[in-house]
Amino acid sequence: MKITTFIGLLLILPYWAFTQKNTGSIKGVIYDTVNDYALQSASVSVFKQADSSIVEFQLSNTMGEFEIRNLPIKANLYMVITHAGYRTLVKSFLLDSLTTIHDFKKLSMLQKAENELEEVVIKVIQPVRMNGDTLEINPEAFKLDSGAVVEDMLMRVPGLTVWGDGTITMNGKPLDKVFVNGKPFFGGATQTATQNLPKNAIEKIQIYQEKDYSKLKQSDEKPDSLYTMNIKLKEDKNKGIFGKVGAGYGTDDRYTGDGVMQFYNKRTQAGIATGINNINKEEGTGENAFLASTFKNSFMIFWGGRGGASSGITRRTYANLKVQHSFTDSDNSQFYNRITNDYGHLNTVKNVNTHTTNVINIDNYKQSNITESNNVSKNTSNSIKLLYENRKQYGNFVNISANYTNSYNTSNDQSSTIALRNETATSNSFNTSSSATASNNLNFFGFMQSNNAGQLKDPRNNFMIHFGGGYNNSRSNSNTVSRFVSFIDTIPSDLINRRYLITNTGYNANISFNYDGFKNLIFGIYNFFNIDMSLQNELSINRNEMNAVVNDFDTLTGGYMQNELLTNKNAVTDFNYWPGLRLSKSFNKSVWEKYNYWVNFSAELKQQFLSQKNESSIHFRNIDRSFSTFTPSVSISFSYSKVRLFDIRSNIWANSGLRPPGIDQLYPIVDSTNRYNITAGNPNLKASVSRSISWDFRINSSKPNVKNNYTASFNINVNNTANAISDNLVYDSSGRSIRYLINVNGQKGGGGNFSTRFSRKLNKLNTLSIDTRTSFNTSIRPGFINYANATFTNNSVSNNINATYSLTDKFNIMLGQTISNNRNKQKGNDNAASLIRNYTTSGNINYFATKKLSLNTSVNYQNNIAANGSSVKVNIWNANATYRFMQQKAEIRLSAFDLLRQNQNITNFVRENWAATTITNGLQQYYMITFSFYPRKFGSNRPAPPPPPVMMVY
Repeated sequence: MKITTFIGLLLILPYWAFTQKNTGSIKGVIYDTVNDYALQSASVSVFKQADSSIVEFQLSNTMGEFEIRNLPIKANLYMVITHAGYRTLVKSFLLDSLTTIHDFKKLSMLQKAENELEEVVIKVIQPVRMNGDTLEINPEAFKLDSGAVVEDMLMRVPGLTVWGDGTITMNGKPLDKVFVNGKPFFGGATQTATQNLPKNAIEKIQIYQEKDYSKLKQSDEKPDSLYTMNIKLKEDKNKGIFGKVGAGYGTDDRYTGDGVMQFYNKRTQAGIATGINNINKEEGTGENAFLASTFKNSFMIFWGGRGGASSGITRRTYANLKVQHSFTDSDNSQFYNRITNDYGHLNTVKNVNTHTTNVINIDNYKQSNITESNNVSKNTSNSIKLLYENRKQYGNFVNISANYTNSYNTSNDQSSTIALRNETATSNSFNTSSSATASNNLNFFGFMQSNNAGQLKDPRNNFMIHFGGGYNNSRSNSNTVSRFVSFIDTIPSDLINRRYLITNTGYNANISFNYDGFKNLIFGIYNFFNIDMSLQNELSINRNEMNAVVNDFDTLTGGYMQNELLTNKNAVTDFNYWPGLRLSKSFNKSVWEKYNYWVNFSAELKQQFLSQKNESSIHFRNIDRSFSTFTPSVSISFSYSKVRLFDIRSNIWANSGLRPPGIDQLYPIVDSTNRYNITAGNPNLKASVSRSISWDFRINSSKPNVKNNYTASFNINVNNTANAISDNLVYDSSGRSIRYLINVNGQKGGGGNFSTRFSRKLNKLNTLSIDTRTSFNTSIRPGFINYANATFTNNSVSNNINATYSLTDKFNIMLGQTISNNRNKQKGNDNAASLIRNYTTSGNINYFATKKLSLNTSVNYQNNIAANGSSVKVNIWNANATYRFMQQKAEIRLSAFDLLRQNQNITNFVRENWAATTITNGLQQYYMITFSFYPRKFGSNRPAPPPPPVMMVY
């Protein structure tokens, strides 16, 4: 309660402070003079007369209304109103302590005559304007320092919210795609463009809702609920180079170093990223290698939080190369012809110490397994990715991607487990193992789709083909030494020294064909009640081959001899075929500038044919099975938009599926080194049939210019499984369990989540944002323990809230609270129940003392309460100071991690009749100094052409 009150006060205080400032406002309604109708999306800006600096701006709403607040009083101001096709309107005004609100009432604008020349030119530049359906942001209107990037401008635009994690929303809707000159920018991650590209390189920023012009029936197309942003560069800035080089060293021999260099021009983008660290930083794979080194990243919220929260101590070395080439100069994001190549190298060395306590409810007693373990692993991997995309306005779309990865991994493990019945020790187990594995994986995917940009002359030619395939192999050598001691049974203790050589090879191929011209082929010109029909066929083949050679140490001969029970060859071939028919019907209606809605009903009628063949050197594992079942699915999609007010999206989806038991469930091979958990097969297991239904709903504001933006969404899903595969657990006196697999009915589950995002711009520079999320899951799983009925019910709930207050370029604070509960109840002999709870409170403060110096501190407080009621509290406090110089291209950072020396990695987990608490080692307190340099050059050395002449407004 105290924490909640503290958070509330911190959030209310900035809002109260800024609302107490003595400011004024103006309002009015903009009309067309001749036709006398309201003009929406007119750009309204207020400037100071002294220096023409911008104060506030917005666009008029659907009724032509505007209201601009937080204007200074006792200052000479003027307002500029512009609208495409109309003459500019300028009004001067002065607000004072007696007249803090000025109502311009009805403002009339005159249309320009055809070929009319301007008599005067505006000295000021409008920050935002509507160009058709596109919002355009003009960087020239924002007076920012030389180090400003795209993100700095977006923070100042009404309706746009930049969240703490770098994501951006426009009127509550996420910016799903970010392009630069109509092309993805180094993989398309938002922050790569918004936190790197400088303001002075941008001609304009365009934000719009992108339609898919490959749709054949545009009138039936569901409007896109996501926004696209395109950053158009100035002509002389269409090539550039930027990056980062940094190194740091700290106490306890902690170090980090990284280097990123990225180059682009009109057609080609290339980037390389390398680095090394032993502070558990996880960047280094894919786009993360580039995102962690953006120019403005250090000035965003410091995401150290816990910092190094991953288990163990990891040393990471990486290198990544990315190249994208477009075969045309076109800046149309809808149609393109390009190829993208990625190469990644990663080497990690990880040392993890683990202490695990596992408490098991059995009949009228509790069994505890306490395990101490150490794992040292080394992994080296190389990956290559290739993507080719060709999308023409007239012609088929083609998309092909391929991925190849090879890796080599070594691992050394040591563990000991003691089992206790209540408080009495019953057995002990010691295990030592080492392994080395080499693997290769190749996968490719692609699709081809017919298209003529809505002008297909013969709908019978409409189709889409998806295809894919892959090959993988691995070879693993390992050695395990296991010793088991029983304090209860008269069975003597045994020692197993076993070597494994296991080779796995896999092949897979799949293809699906959707023929959307099926209705026209069958019914010709008849519309069949406007019901669309699509013929669907999907085929997949998978084959996995395994060869295991197992040898045991023979104490008599002093050598290794083959274990005939475990040495085996096995090959599984799965053949799946789904023929089907898809029926769909859509309804839509729209009233221009008022509302539009779209409803779609669809049903997929599919029959699944499954053939599974298992070939093994162990005769009883040779089986050949076939299944056939009807697997329909239905969906209802709905969207409703109240123009410039709100948008609603909803979808209900239900389906069913068949899952047969695997060979290791029917006829498992039992390895005796697995001391405490042995699985016994059941050749009589039946295939499981699952049925599920889910409902998604989303609503968000779509009001332009407003200070408040919100979005809310929820998802609910329910599932039921017939003939579910469950367990009959049988325990012996030494604590060992045998898991007998059985079919049960009544297995059910469900879950969902509810999330909201709310942001408010208190004024031009101050923003308050709140992000909440609640998730829940429940499951009922029938089973047995020692042949007695035991139905397990698990319920988990998690609540998370984060609030951020930001005074742009000066200060920001983030506060968060997470509460999670996980309760597992066993309905049986004693109705035993286990409950774990986790509480996390986090805070992060950034203070930009000057344009060069920023200070940060973060606190993460955790309280973990295990199933036995024991509580572990951890408070992790981090801090750093960053100073930038050389026009912000150079940086020195002082960092302190875990100032209170309390860092621990604790995980509580409950399932069925057991609960576990795991504690692993992690980073301890260290201090570090880091130096970084950001090379940046945009455009050529030739000076840019002079701007067009400007004229004054009188």
